Amino acid sequence: MKTSLKTGIAILAVTLGLSTSVNAQSFEYGIKAGGLYNSTSFGNKNVKDKSGKIGAQIGVFARTAERLYFQPELAFSMSSVKYTFENVSYKPKFYQVNLPLQVGYKFYEQEGVNLRVSAGPQLNYDLKKNAATSTTSFKKLSYDALINLGVDVDKFTLDVRYNHGLNKINKALDARNQTWGVSVGYKF
Repeated sequence: MKTSLKTGIAILAVTLGLSTSVNAQSFEYGIKAGGLYNSTSFGNKNVKDKSGKIGAQIGVFARTAERLYFQPELAFSMSSVKYTFENVSYKPKFYQVNLPLQVGYKFYEQEGVNLRVSAGPQLNYDLKKNAATSTTSFKKLSYDALINLGVDVDKFTLDVRYNHGLNKINKALDARNQTWGVSVGYKF
């Protein structure tokens, strides 16, 4: 827990440093919502009958308006997964606050259309405690690496994203976050 907390504080400090260094730049901001597919990876071979589930997310974003951009977001997501461990079936439901911090590049800009790619870390905080096994729970704080492909058409956005857990959300199951997402948004 101490390592996760230190990592979270370090990422927050970097974010604050980046945001203060871009004060002179113009920003775009907006809202977004979409679907998620949670396919948590389990390294423990005793995990059986695992299946991902579809979830949802809603959030806000800001983006510097340059070709090379910085994009922080704040989102709320709901997802679940199903698996069996030691002959017990588990169906945890995750309610998370997510803080993705992306650096991206608009590789095509023409008459109101942008094609872009971005990557960065994401901090996740679970609002609800979930049992992972009969004696352990999933961690409340986790962090991922993400890659995002997006398109902007005038004020509308479409993003496809993949997140992969950098830390284990449960050691007994050798479990890591693994999420695919599609979202649409609107820039104000």
